[in-house]
Amino acid sequence: MGIKDIRRNHILDRAIKLFCTHSIAEVKIRDVAEECNIGEATFYRYFSKRSTLVIACALKLSERMFELFADEVGGSGFDRLSRFYYRFYEVFCDHAEYYRFLSQFDAYCIGEEIKDLDQYSDNLDVFKARFVAAYNDGIVDGSVKEVWDMDLFYYSTTHAMLSLCKKLAAEGRIVRQDDLTDKRQEVRTIIEIILNSLKK
Repeated sequence: MGIKDIRRNHILDRAIKLFCTHSIAEVKIRDVAEECNIGEATFYRYFSKRSTLVIACALKLSERMFELFADEVGGSGFDRLSRFYYRFYEVFCDHAEYYRFLSQFDAYCIGEEIKDLDQYSDNLDVFKARFVAAYNDGIVDGSVKEVWDMDLFYYSTTHAMLSLCKKLAAEGRIVRQDDLTDKRQEVRTIIEIILNSLKK
């Protein structure tokens, strides 16, 4: 890795920290430059515009998430699917700021009409590959029920998990009902519903 890549990664790490601590909307280029002890002109040597930085941060966070979703070898297909879905819970418990960032990133992309997200989309496909491998192994070893449409099942359940985790991570108490349940248990409940529909 060259010096330019090292500096670029340093800027990304600092920007992610700022975006996760504050919000994408609040953090300006000057804030990132100050956090990195560089001038704004130096910043623009690495990122041509603010949206380029935000997308690069999303890419780096998706890679971190993928590392967290790394599956240990062994167990039935159902065991691996269980670990896959429980990673959502573990990330929620240990890195809720990732989900807050993702919530803001979705809103940012819609608001700014960001279109160039092919690389980010490619990163998301890696998660699906993990699911598909575990699901297929589960069909072969008899631990998993066959679902009517694997793609539909995958996208519906992961969107449900992501939406819930982003909502619970991003929002504070709004109405009194928000205090009636433990947020972590809400996430676990959805996971158990999903797994019960998969287990043979």
